[in-house]
Amino acid sequence: MEKYIVFTNNQQSFALEISFIERIIEFQQPKRIPESSNYLLGVIQYNDNVLPVIDLTKRLYDVYSTGGVDDKIIVVTYKDKQIGLVVDEMQGIKSFEESQFEKSKVNTEISKEYIQGFIKTSDDITIVLDTNKLFDFEQEEELSLSASR
Repeated sequence: MEKYIVFTNNQQSFALEISFIERIIEFQQPKRIPESSNYLLGVIQYNDNVLPVIDLTKRLYDVYSTGGVDDKIIVVTYKDKQIGLVVDEMQGIKSFEESQFEKSKVNTEISKEYIQGFIKTSDDITIVLDTNKLFDFEQEEELSLSASR
């Protein structure tokens, strides 16, 4: 049985493996960074470091998050660094059987590289994200620069 943090963005359920999660914190308005990508909301102070904060809805759907009262920031490990992902609503920590998981086939039309697979339940399909593949090389460079400012 695998454990995942499950959350909703843009009315879609997503999951992240719990091993990639550092912490879930309340949303704080980030400080904008000039000339940055539109999904990079800015940076916040986190554990005496600068944490880049990503609007996950904007990154995945090219639509800005609604900025609701339930918004949280999931601090995740991204290639040995930490970034914050803004999510609309937390559903909690859930365990799933291996039989519920369907691995993504990267060469199919519907799958992006950052989609690790799908969790099938009786009432929903949850997309499992691979945090290490959320950004391409140029985007990764931008995140590294924003964290070092």
